[in-house]
Amino acid sequence: MSSAEESTLKNAFDQDQWFQRIYEQLETITQNQAIIIQKMDKGFENRKKMKKSPLRRKSSRTSRDTTDDYRTRSNRRTEDGCTTCLRGTLHCYNVCILVIGCAALGVGIFLLVTDFSARKVTPIVGNQLYEVTTYLLIAGGGAVALLAFCGCCGTIREDKCVLSFYGTTLAIVFILLGVACGLAFFFRAVLTANIKFRMRNSLTESYGLDVRSNAQHRRVTEAWDAMQRRLKCCGVSGNVTSTDSWSFYNLNTMWYFKERNKPGATGLQVPESCCADGGIALCTGQEYFKGAPNHLNHFNPDFRQRNPYLYTDGCYDKLVEYLDQYSIVIGLVAAVVPLFLILGIIISFCLCARVAGNPNDDEVDV
Repeated sequence: MSSAEESTLKNAFDQDQWFQRIYEQLETITQNQAIIIQKMDKGFENRKKMKKSPLRRKSSRTSRDTTDDYRTRSNRRTEDGCTTCLRGTLHCYNVCILVIGCAALGVGIFLLVTDFSARKVTPIVGNQLYEVTTYLLIAGGGAVALLAFCGCCGTIREDKCVLSFYGTTLAIVFILLGVACGLAFFFRAVLTANIKFRMRNSLTESYGLDVRSNAQHRRVTEAWDAMQRRLKCCGVSGNVTSTDSWSFYNLNTMWYFKERNKPGATGLQVPESCCADGGIALCTGQEYFKGAPNHLNHFNPDFRQRNPYLYTDGCYDKLVEYLDQYSIVIGLVAAVVPLFLILGIIISFCLCARVAGNPNDDEVDV
């Protein structure tokens, strides 16, 4: 074989080896690409599973110890159970506090719309504590009823801001009703201080005078009429023989002199608010009667007959008893509601702390 042929064969052999190497490299690349594609497909499948799953990606904080992982999962289950318990308790509490708030609101409104309301007590006793306490009770009861709805929304959503607002507002209402409770019992303590003097003064100088042009006199007149009808009394104090009860009108008041001196006077001895239904003329003295109001402590027993249509007892004792009873009612309502508010404040802030301390991200293995 010549040298030229040997050279040609050698070159052909080298080319075959070169092509063989290229083929092996291409085959290796193809296998690597297949592996990469398989990994990419697996990654896409895992992402789809993560999107469908309510749990999120694994946190960067991983535990190496299996015991620690178990403890973490156990604590999380315990915390979820506590949160569920707090949520259910707060729901029940909101229903109870709604009923209590509506009851407090109803009591306050009743004290304002009744015949002898809290607003009419002020002109007689010269003290606004009773009226202010009633308004505080209405404000507190209404706020509690509205907060019950706010608490339900915050509990359902488990919103930290709403729960914080709910707990803070409950604390404010607690303070408000605490003040109302203190004022109610304080009003009982100062109720009798100079009250007779104020009653005599308002009845003497303000009752029935210039009621159309003088707003203060009109308030005093309406207050006295409402009190005498509601409590079935007449005058300041005492009984049928006292000069401070029904006879106070014709002995001391400017109203009596105005009625006696006006044109077409009918001989009124007492106002119609001192009368029971059925005998206004006999009660007021327009029709003669052998006894009150036409005669006071007459020496002849025949002129001391009891008038069945005239309230002969004074209003002082009945007014004190009336205000004392309602002060107790207001004080008890304003004292009971804050006790429930304390429980709500504790539950709401505990749930708020639980929600703030337990984020929604849960750790799961991918």
